[in-house]
Amino acid sequence: MKKFFVSLLATALVFFTLVFTIGTLTRNKADEFRVAMVTDFTDVNDGSFNQACYEGGKEWCKNNHIPFNYYKPSSISVAERIKSITLAIDRGYDVILCPGYALGEAIAEVAPKHPDVYFIGLDITAEDFPEHFIMTDNICVFNYHEEVAGYLAGYAAVKEGFTRLGYVGGMPAAQVIRFGYGYIQGIDDAAEELKKNVDVEYVYGGQFFGDSEIHKYVDNLYKVDKTEVIFSCGGSIYTSIALAAKENNGYMIGVDSDQAPIIDRDYKEGICITSAMKGIKQTVIDKLEELYFQHIWKKGINDLGLVSSEEPEKNYVQLPLENWRLKNFTIEDYKKLIEEIMNGSKIVVDDIENHPVVSQYTKVNYRGSIK
Repeated sequence: MKKFFVSLLATALVFFTLVFTIGTLTRNKADEFRVAMVTDFTDVNDGSFNQACYEGGKEWCKNNHIPFNYYKPSSISVAERIKSITLAIDRGYDVILCPGYALGEAIAEVAPKHPDVYFIGLDITAEDFPEHFIMTDNICVFNYHEEVAGYLAGYAAVKEGFTRLGYVGGMPAAQVIRFGYGYIQGIDDAAEELKKNVDVEYVYGGQFFGDSEIHKYVDNLYKVDKTEVIFSCGGSIYTSIALAAKENNGYMIGVDSDQAPIIDRDYKEGICITSAMKGIKQTVIDKLEELYFQHIWKKGINDLGLVSSEEPEKNYVQLPLENWRLKNFTIEDYKKLIEEIMNGSKIVVDDIENHPVVSQYTKVNYRGSIK
């Protein structure tokens, strides 16, 4: 792999702007292509994007007889993330999967020192790297139009009949804000079309996991504020929302992956009405496939979003079709909505600096952070 990468740099075969071929891999030597994953705040069983990344990497590697492992930093610090990435490299892993914005600084520290190692980042924006950092050729990052995923969920929830909605994000990182602000935009567009008044409680948990304090706050949203459905957007923070929903006969919306099966199993069947999904698992599979078999490496920062209205399961931001639970908002309605976003008749703004502008039908109460 090292000789191969040096050859790559020497020949500098670059096509278009970001996509270039990377020579011929010796596929009969699996030990020359080894994939590792490093987690950020939570573990690979978080029921969210860490788990989706892990499942994608593990599945692809198993199918192609490639060694795979994951590393969880001992604490949530940049130093420990750097240590975990370095450990993976020292153990011979030359493709590193890095899901989550918190890994940006660690990648910036390690990648330039190991030009023969490939870093695939997920959910990492330019702002998550240190200021003035120059992206090296061995880094490719994939981001998602979370505002579109949030929009789809918010629009669907109001069309389904909910008028008292909530949003509980993790920490106010760019990705979490885009989910939330897209959610507000979708809620407002649907409310305006229906000429129906809706109320939204909007808050951040201050962390990406649930606990008794967050549960108490969410319980109050259901019990006192009469919130009907809450969009849980913060990794395993969903545990507090799901428990409160179960106790109050409420509903929730999942995030990143289809969380309904997990919620059904661990809390109460049917309370997760849909999930604002990002195609993280599919991204990992697709990009490993491209790297190993097609010799394509998309260096730099790449954005992924909608690609099809007729086959919405191919989109990198979507609602789950396989586990469709909405009754008033149908799959045909969903496809039509995607088409309207793709052709520009519905606009979803990705601004995270300003609260979304809403109509007279929507009232949003921004509550800051629980912690």
